[in-house]
Amino acid sequence: MKPSIYNFVWSTDDPEKVIIFNSLTTALVEVRRSRIDLLNVSQFDYALLPENKRKFVDELRKGGFVVDDSADELRMVKFTYNSDKYDSSMARLVIAPTLACNFACSYCFEQLDKNQSRNEGQNVFMPDDVKQDLLNYIEKIVKTGKDIFVTWYGGEPLLAKETIFDLSQKIIDIADKNKVEYSAGMVTNGYLLSEDSGIVQNLKKNRIKFIHVTLDGPREVHDSRRMLKGSNGPTFDRILEGIKLLKANGIEIYVRVNIDRSNIDNISRLLNVLKENNLSEIFIYLGHVIPYTAGCKSYESSCILTEEFSRINQAFYKNLNLMGFEAGRKSFYPRFARACDANRTNAFVLDPDGDMYKCWTEIGNKTASIGKIGDLTRQDNEKGKHEIQWLSWEPFEYSECVECKMLPICMGGCAHQATSLNKGQPECKEWKYGLEHYVRIMFSDLKA
Repeated sequence: MKPSIYNFVWSTDDPEKVIIFNSLTTALVEVRRSRIDLLNVSQFDYALLPENKRKFVDELRKGGFVVDDSADELRMVKFTYNSDKYDSSMARLVIAPTLACNFACSYCFEQLDKNQSRNEGQNVFMPDDVKQDLLNYIEKIVKTGKDIFVTWYGGEPLLAKETIFDLSQKIIDIADKNKVEYSAGMVTNGYLLSEDSGIVQNLKKNRIKFIHVTLDGPREVHDSRRMLKGSNGPTFDRILEGIKLLKANGIEIYVRVNIDRSNIDNISRLLNVLKENNLSEIFIYLGHVIPYTAGCKSYESSCILTEEFSRINQAFYKNLNLMGFEAGRKSFYPRFARACDANRTNAFVLDPDGDMYKCWTEIGNKTASIGKIGDLTRQDNEKGKHEIQWLSWEPFEYSECVECKMLPICMGGCAHQATSLNKGQPECKEWKYGLEHYVRIMFSDLKA
């Protein structure tokens, strides 16, 4: 037998004991330091061990801390990753019924550089022929038995709420008729949620089970970053009212706080506001602002590095816990990393013109389209190659990933960052800097 190549061993407050974490199984165990000699050798003969050590090895084996001599753990990682990546049981669609937005956020992907033209000559709202092409596509998918998962996106999707509600009902009818599951969520700036009482009720009626909304700090901080387009008017109070409506209607809420150098000192004040408004049950998390597109390159100097983000996130989760937020009651703990939808089959992003993309950072950029939803048979060579580049991307192409003990919980990070922003180099996830911290918190919780 042999020790796993994905073991991490850390000391505890008790000098006689250590904790062991395995990134492939994500198992965690505490053992006596005197008993870990078997983890410091390349191989050992199980049959020659005394009975007490064999029992100990049997327990370690359950957590994947030791494996058979013949075990190829990297092959196991590849198999698990690709089994999930090529799972054909569900189609995942990100649908933008409009790329128009009522906000003028300082870091938004829709800020274009002078050489780009995202909106010229394009539909502001999805026309009827594209809607029908989408429904036809879904009809074909469900006949193969695939479930449907939709994320409504934009622009600001609620500017096209009638399109969303109309399409949702038709997709639900198609799914129910073909006995497949349909579920949906939405990414919205939240400003229009409280426009009238019917909007949130319609979200619920149309099986939109979760909503991602952004608040970038307390009122004055948020309003300086996420203002109304044209007037630069405030948005915080309206969004807060919308979040309360979602909660009252039982819709799952995720509040994202996009952080950079200009607002990192104001996060605690936002938590105080949410707590004062009886919103401590919602899930709140930090978003790392990264210059994904040419349009937001001008914002790059305000962005923080991943290592710094990790330190801020560690303090954030500690604060959530101290303040009694639901999101802070469970430790932030690693799990086996799944492939991004951009790298999966049966997953794409759709813009209002019917152009399909693999990654939502590319939406509206016609040179990145992989084809039209109404006629994929006419996909030209360039679009086909672009799709294949996304589908064939995997972390195993990078020697630094293959040799890294964090591979199972990281999987090379974001493919877009690796291929487009980092000149072919993978982007390590936050686990590189925070893994031990988060595992120790889980260990403390389990010991309590």
